[in-house]
Amino acid sequence: MLYRRILPGLALALALAGCGQAAGTPAAGGGASATPEAQAAPANVTPVFAFSEAVAGKNRIAVGLVSNNTPLNEPAAKVHLRFFNLDETNPQVKFESDAIYYGQGLPAAFYVAYPSFDTPGNWGVEIQVQLPGQAQPVVSKNRLEVKQSSEVPNVGQPAIVAKTLTSKDVPSVSQLSSGPHPDPAMYQISLDQALKSGKPTALLFATPAFCRTATCGPSLQVMQGLQKTYGDKVNFIHVEVYKYPFDASVEQQQQAVAKASKERRALTDAEAATGLSDAMVAWKLQSEPWLFLIDAKGMIAGRYEGGLTKEELGPALEKLIAGQPVF
Repeated sequence: MLYRRILPGLALALALAGCGQAAGTPAAGGGASATPEAQAAPANVTPVFAFSEAVAGKNRIAVGLVSNNTPLNEPAAKVHLRFFNLDETNPQVKFESDAIYYGQGLPAAFYVAYPSFDTPGNWGVEIQVQLPGQAQPVVSKNRLEVKQSSEVPNVGQPAIVAKTLTSKDVPSVSQLSSGPHPDPAMYQISLDQALKSGKPTALLFATPAFCRTATCGPSLQVMQGLQKTYGDKVNFIHVEVYKYPFDASVEQQQQAVAKASKERRALTDAEAATGLSDAMVAWKLQSEPWLFLIDAKGMIAGRYEGGLTKEELGPALEKLIAGQPVF
């Protein structure tokens, strides 16, 4: 995860495997390490927000579960979310939903709901969690700031036109991804050309080798698998977060952050962009991974922050191809 979104929470639980924050405070990226097998019900369970922001309109709200500083991956967990507008005199439930488990192939599970916030402001989120073996759910009440708008491109907005590198632009596909085995199919068309192709596009920003959430690599593998199924109907594009050579770019960014920290000031825009790929900067992303589903007209139909699974994305791609709302 990038410097602006590095927060404690899950990062303290499993050093390289995740980051996040306890529910009730903003969090980024999401994800951490845990085995997918069913686990005995722990004495205490803390839900964590696994996203960096919520905005007015439709949202993908992902929640992770932590017990004793260990992220959980429990398919049988029951997670129920209720949303209240706290700016109202007598807040009532505006939306409630069971969260859907998505943790297949990921180092930690995400429990996802898709609420719609009709206004920005202060919202309350009641999260009920019941694991196998627990007689009663654990209930937590949390605050969530809902923004009027986002710097990150959102659903309903036009995709930002940017050139992304393809296999034709470099001598080796290994210069396009920090992963160990880049799939050439993910680098066949530049984003600017994809937006003119008349086909939908799945655009993934991820850095497999340097991902602080440990979800970039698994998410990229999911997209590579989906490309084999839907590649004739959808443009699939992976954008590496950092410029090649990747390790040097990561070091440059770390140095910029260290310099600003030592001087006790915020980074300049130029420092913030140090080492990042051009498309990453153009899309104003400050965490990873991010996936954007873009319809055939170039409008963003869905955005996903954090780990991805084929169970969530397969049906979404079917809707995208059919021209239906993704969420």
